[in-house]
Amino acid sequence: MDKKVSFRDIITEVRVKSWLKNVLVCFPIVFSLELVNLKKVLSTIVLVAAFCLVSSAVYVFNDLNDIEADRKHETKKYRPIASGRIIIPVAVIMMVCFIIAGVALSLSVNLKAMLIVLAYIVINILYSKWLKHTELVDCFCIASGFVLRVMAGGTIVSEGVSNWLFLTVVSMSLFMAFGKRKGEIESRNGNETRNVLKHYDKTFLNGIVFMCAGLTMVFYSLWTISHETKLVYTVPIVLFIVIRYLMLVFKGKSEGDPTNVILSDRLLLIAAGICAVVIIIILYEKILVSNLPILSHMFCVSK
Repeated sequence: MDKKVSFRDIITEVRVKSWLKNVLVCFPIVFSLELVNLKKVLSTIVLVAAFCLVSSAVYVFNDLNDIEADRKHETKKYRPIASGRIIIPVAVIMMVCFIIAGVALSLSVNLKAMLIVLAYIVINILYSKWLKHTELVDCFCIASGFVLRVMAGGTIVSEGVSNWLFLTVVSMSLFMAFGKRKGEIESRNGNETRNVLKHYDKTFLNGIVFMCAGLTMVFYSLWTISHETKLVYTVPIVLFIVIRYLMLVFKGKSEGDPTNVILSDRLLLIAAGICAVVIIIILYEKILVSNLPILSHMFCVSK
């Protein structure tokens, strides 16, 4: 128990890179045009922090649950818990603290957000213990994490999550979940280190990944058309992102993990950045234009 835990090991264990997924919490406030409401922006930031904490707790729980299997894995054996750099009692304390803090933060936003966070925790515990061994169910559990993040963000805005946004996120989440399984199979060249991979066929995964990618584009396109803005002009950029993501998954890059795929590819990062900027400009064009005289006046006074 006298062994010191390094900050680097903690950062590695809680998967800081994977916190990128929690940006999904921001989708509703951006697309509801309420990004100018400071109170709601602050609530969204708090909710993002809550998901960062509980998702980290889930990673710790998963590593505790899979400790023996991870020690036999080619790369996972170097994880802090599997390697013994973080001992089990310390990992349990970390997990409990993260859960309590995350749930408390979500409750400070609103009750519905807290209930969604609790649902996220329960689903992931069930996934880690049992559901990840059942084909199809495992991918729907992974996808539910993305959907719940967006639904939690929707509790902050006035109109919640629109039907088209919900369908877009569901199809996109399944696309990434099945893409993860596809990437795992491709990267391991048939070496089935995850039991559920035995139940997946490459041909089936090829078809389902393309189907979900297609549905994502259809729902997103219909959503942009119904948005009464020029958002439809972002469809080609999103299409490029989806195709690029598909290419990387089929090459076996980063075992299909969404965060690793995005962060490891410069072209994908640039495209995502451009898409985000264009979306903000299109959605908030009127607000930006209406505030130009004020900004111009402030600039002249400062000079």
